Amino acid sequence: MTPHTAGTPGRRVLLTRSEEDCAEWAERLARHGADSVALPCIRCEPIATPASKAALAAAVPSSDWLVFTSRRGVEAFAALEPPALPAQCRVAVVGGATAEAARSELGRVDVVGAGTAAALGATLADLGELTLHPRVLLAVAENAGEALERTLEAAGATCTRLDIYRTVPAPAVEPRRPLSTLRVDNVVLASPSAVTGFVHQVDVDVPVSVYTIGPSTTAAAREAGLAVKAEAREPSFEGILEAMQWRS
Repeated sequence: MTPHTAGTPGRRVLLTRSEEDCAEWAERLARHGADSVALPCIRCEPIATPASKAALAAAVPSSDWLVFTSRRGVEAFAALEPPALPAQCRVAVVGGATAEAARSELGRVDVVGAGTAAALGATLADLGELTLHPRVLLAVAENAGEALERTLEAAGATCTRLDIYRTVPAPAVEPRRPLSTLRVDNVVLASPSAVTGFVHQVDVDVPVSVYTIGPSTTAAAREAGLAVKAEAREPSFEGILEAMQWRS
C-alpha cells in the first residue's frame, strides 16, 4: 500500500495497473483525498527483437502517418531507436497522456483523438486525407484489437501494423485473495489484461464500485462477471476521476 494521510470516506481505491503506473496514480489520487492500495495485475514487456527493429527501420521512412494508442506504445517505439521521422510523416495518438509522451519522445504530435482507438480512427477518416496520404504505421500492443486498422483501411489507408510491446496479466493463483481483506471501496481497471490479472488474483467477496478506462475494458470486466459502475469517457486518469465524479 502507498502510505497517505487519512483519505475521504469512500475514497479507498484499488489500483490494478503495472507497479510503476500504480505508484503514479496513487500520488495523484492522494490530491483528491483518496487512499490507494496497489495490486499490480499486469506487466508490460517491450518486443525488442532484431526482427521488430528491422521492420521498424524499413517502415518508418515511407510512412505518411505514425499512430499510437497508448503511452506504452510511444515509449516502446522510442526504445527501439527508430530512424528519424520523415518530413511528410504526421503523428496521431489516442488521448492526452499518449500525446504528452509523443511530444516528449518524438518532439511533436499532430492529431489527438479523444477517448478510444475507434475514435482516433474516425477522426483520421474524417480528415479526408487517407486517400492522398494512405501509408499508416500502427505501433501497438501485441494484444491490441483490429478495429482501428479496419476503420483506417475502410477510409483508404494502407496499414502496416507493428506489435512493439505486450501486456501480460498476472498469473492465476490459488487460493485467490478475498477482496474484503484489501478494505477498498473502489477498483480501477485500466485494460482488458488488468481485468484478467485481477480475477486471477482476487475473489470478489464483497460489493465494490468498479470503474473502467474504456469500452474494451468494460466488456472484459462484464465478461469476467464484474458489475461496472462507470466507464471513463477518455482513457486517462482525468477520465477515471470524471467517471468517479471526483473531478473538481
